[in-house]
Amino acid sequence: MPLPIQLNPIDIAEWRRHGEFSEAYPEGARPKRIVVSPHDPVQAVIVPNWQYMFKLSDEKYPEQYWAELIAYQIGLLLKIEVPPAHAAFDSMTGECGSLSEWFYAPGEDVFFAAGYFFYREIRNFDKDKGTQHNLLTAQKLSANFINEDQIFDFWSMLLFDSLIGNTDRHQDNWGYLITSSPNTKSVARRKGEQYGVRLKFAPWFDNGTSLGYQIIERKFSQWDDVRLDNFIIKGTHHIRWAPDNLTQVGHLESMDFISKHNPAVRALLLRKLKQFDTLRFREMMDRLVDLPMPQHARLTRARANFVIRLTLRRMKLITEKLNAHH
Repeated sequence: MPLPIQLNPIDIAEWRRHGEFSEAYPEGARPKRIVVSPHDPVQAVIVPNWQYMFKLSDEKYPEQYWAELIAYQIGLLLKIEVPPAHAAFDSMTGECGSLSEWFYAPGEDVFFAAGYFFYREIRNFDKDKGTQHNLLTAQKLSANFINEDQIFDFWSMLLFDSLIGNTDRHQDNWGYLITSSPNTKSVARRKGEQYGVRLKFAPWFDNGTSLGYQIIERKFSQWDDVRLDNFIIKGTHHIRWAPDNLTQVGHLESMDFISKHNPAVRALLLRKLKQFDTLRFREMMDRLVDLPMPQHARLTRARANFVIRLTLRRMKLITEKLNAHH
């Protein structure tokens, strides 16, 4: 079933503020606040009476919030779970930003950021910079919490981040959802437990530090193919390799690594890239350019073209890395 498409920006001026974090959400760099959608939202893309995060751009980069929206669409094309994000504005204050759907039901599910476990696992963990945030520990934690199959979801996230060029997937920008569901009568009798609990990865949220958001539009003309490739090659994940090798993992390097060491994961990532419909990607970018946001905050055609060029080039280089040893 095709997902509903956003045709107009969403005005959140009348939305209720979340009681606890009414003005600003306490974490992260860009200003944000939690709002609650109306009982009868005007647009089909909005879940009624649900929490959303309204997040503004960095002042230096007024178009940054579009990265969040484009990343969501890229997640859909890769079939990787990313919280829905829509273009929104507040007609009372004039602010424009991304509106991201809360990815769990507070009171029903519990979210634990990976950082919570890293802090327990690694003594004197540097919470500010997350310098000990590393792949080896991440894999060990996830295998314990979820099971060995977690590797497929975890590396799907690394593929997603490599494709959007996300540099900010720190230890508090991913994590685990604990969901409980009623056991069948026979299981409940056998275990003496009415509810079963399971852990899974939360959708990959907070994706705005990506897609070349920091490149200023008037500079686009200076970006020839060599410069574009250098920019992509230099891109790194936030995560490091291992507790005894705290070098940040390059986006392309991570794909090279999986190509060498895990044929099953490699096959999955190549499948995901193959099903990425570039025509639909271009159509989606056209739709975002056409969204009638306030003039100063629209996605310009020049930026959309740059993001398309950057993403398709990343895709080609990632595919080459995944095929390098075969």
